[in-house]
Amino acid sequence: MEYSLLFRLNGRLSGLRLNVKGETMQLLCIPSTVDHSVYLEQIHLSLPPLTTIFEAWHRSDCKEAMDILKLREQRLGVATLSGASLRLLYEVASQFLDDLHSRVYWHEASQSAAETQALLPKNVLVQKTVSMEMSGMLLLWSCVGEQKVDLGQRRVVATSLGMPLRTAKNCSINPSTCSPEEEFAMMRGMVSPFLPPHRPNRLAAVVLVSWPLEWEYQGKEVSISLSLFESLVLPLSCFRAILRQYAERA
Repeated sequence: MEYSLLFRLNGRLSGLRLNVKGETMQLLCIPSTVDHSVYLEQIHLSLPPLTTIFEAWHRSDCKEAMDILKLREQRLGVATLSGASLRLLYEVASQFLDDLHSRVYWHEASQSAAETQALLPKNVLVQKTVSMEMSGMLLLWSCVGEQKVDLGQRRVVATSLGMPLRTAKNCSINPSTCSPEEEFAMMRGMVSPFLPPHRPNRLAAVVLVSWPLEWEYQGKEVSISLSLFESLVLPLSCFRAILRQYAERA
């Protein structure tokens, strides 16, 4: 299995790729949980769609887009990627694709990778990201599709971070000590490595698990959560490069 690690240590970021031999591999006050999705959907529908923002950027109309982004962030808070995140993501991804406005996919509200996957088109795989606490360090662990985090993977990451191998057995996924709303400014269910630029956090590393190369040859795509209702669909062939450039600039 191949891994890409994006480190955020002492305010600096660097990259490292590892291989395992033998494998290819503003908080919202909402009346009740039941009304949660309905409430957020009503807010979304009252706002200009993200396609309008992306089209404005495509026309180099930054003022119109920024006005909409400010309103979106005020109304949705952590239920959307921040305006700065959306802008940086667009700037990076538009180097590879010129049709981003047509790649925004609206779907029913989802609060887990499995729920999102069931809502996506057949050839599109969900990006699954979880937080992990390992020996006191906070990590983001991201993969394409429903891949499970196994012990071998955790050992490789522990070694790369200079931890004893035994720490790989004693780690916690989505630990109670990490609130995604407070730590990443993202609502639970839409956490991703596309973090708010230059926002302080406790992350030691972001881990990206590779996918079979055949998926790229087959034209498969990956879905990035922009909100509980919106995803951006990108070709797998350029996804790793987009994520790396985003991390370097953020």
